[in-house]
Amino acid sequence: MARAGEEIEARGRFGGSEFIVSSGRWAHILDRHPELRGMTTIVKAAASRPDEVYADERGTLHLLKALQAAPSDLLVLIVRNEDGKILVTAYFMDSKRKTRGYRRFKKRQLSST
Repeated sequence: MARAGEEIEARGRFGGSEFIVSSGRWAHILDRHPELRGMTTIVKAAASRPDEVYADERGTLHLLKALQAAPSDLLVLIVRNEDGKILVTAYFMDSKRKTRGYRRFKKRQLSST
């Protein structure tokens, strides 16, 4: 969860559980993936309305959002449950890499809650 006084950049919900993107976490993501700078609207859309969701063997969620006018085909948000769900990272991925990388992950049903 965000520390006291830390602004929340975005909120998302999947499977009845809310997750947050704190300003501190967002700064860390931009440090590692500067290509996401200025793309908070796209990140918020991916957080609230992903096109696909996968779960890895540890239960970490991978939220994927298809993109049209961006450096790549997909935006991936990685969400892990740590005292409430939080966004761990975000990055671009192309659909070819997605096909290879998500074969072993379990695809989750999208829900409206």
